[in-house]
Amino acid sequence: MNYQGRQVDPVAVWSEYVQFPSTMDASEKGFLPLTVCPNPEHSTNKRHFQVNADKPLVHCFAECGISGTYEHAIALIEGCTKRQARRIILKHSRVGKVSVKKKGQKTEITADALEYERYLPHVALDYMRERGFSYETISRWELGWDAEDQRIVIPACDSRGRVKFLIRRAVKPKVEPRYLYTDGADKNSILFGLDKIDQGMIRSVGIVVVEGSLDVMMCHQHGVRNSVGLLTSKMSEFQARQIASLRPKRIYTMFDADVAGIEATISTHGRLPRLPISVCRFPKGKTDPATLTKEEMERVIRRAISFAEFRKLTGNLTRSRKEFSFGTH
Repeated sequence: MNYQGRQVDPVAVWSEYVQFPSTMDASEKGFLPLTVCPNPEHSTNKRHFQVNADKPLVHCFAECGISGTYEHAIALIEGCTKRQARRIILKHSRVGKVSVKKKGQKTEITADALEYERYLPHVALDYMRERGFSYETISRWELGWDAEDQRIVIPACDSRGRVKFLIRRAVKPKVEPRYLYTDGADKNSILFGLDKIDQGMIRSVGIVVVEGSLDVMMCHQHGVRNSVGLLTSKMSEFQARQIASLRPKRIYTMFDADVAGIEATISTHGRLPRLPISVCRFPKGKTDPATLTKEEMERVIRRAISFAEFRKLTGNLTRSRKEFSFGTH
């Protein structure tokens, strides 16, 4: 659907607020199936609400006041202005071509379309192979190359496999920042790797939550294809809703063994308090998932401790970083 000159996915927009039928075709046009009205002032379990997928309009047949434009409805739901609502809608648009502009010593990324060169030169291949990544993994995750800035390009996709923004990873040592993101990228709006997860493993074993994109890629390479990445140190409400909708048997957190990792685990429990959470600890000398061998990764998952035991080990977060030893065993 065209919205303010950009292509927006209506299903992605409204999936944040309503539960569409699981049998619905995600590419469906016209009027989408009736759902329960998301108006916080409309208390009902009946399906009164309908979304127009061709035009940015919605309607509640119970006439609760939410009917009108997407902006009006989302502003009412979120309690925000229409301008803020438009920003929420545009999160689900296709970002344009990416160009790199240098301003002094600072690199800025601006976007017009998500195009990138789908190849890796020897310097990038050598870097990935040194990190332990196979050619199969490089191909499966469709990595590319930013020749101007000398960075590996990692496409970040939503649950339906559509590229939402690009991640650029430096390969040269001491280059900061190590990661650059497409300008305007909302890292909280996706779970990295969700489009490639094994649903059967989610139901039978649970879901493994890590932080970075390379962490997810290594997990999948080792057969842990029930893993996703936050791309940040704290889980967002949207990410929590996506995980809850998968109905995982258990959540395994495998964040870096540092204070940020502790805070990430605590935020995950805070967002999903009703789901059982197990915390993975790394072997001595290892501090993040991307450095683990297949055997080590299987072992840290198998020996994960309960969240209650984790809280006893971590204690007060105000202590020095050096005092945190929960991450290794």
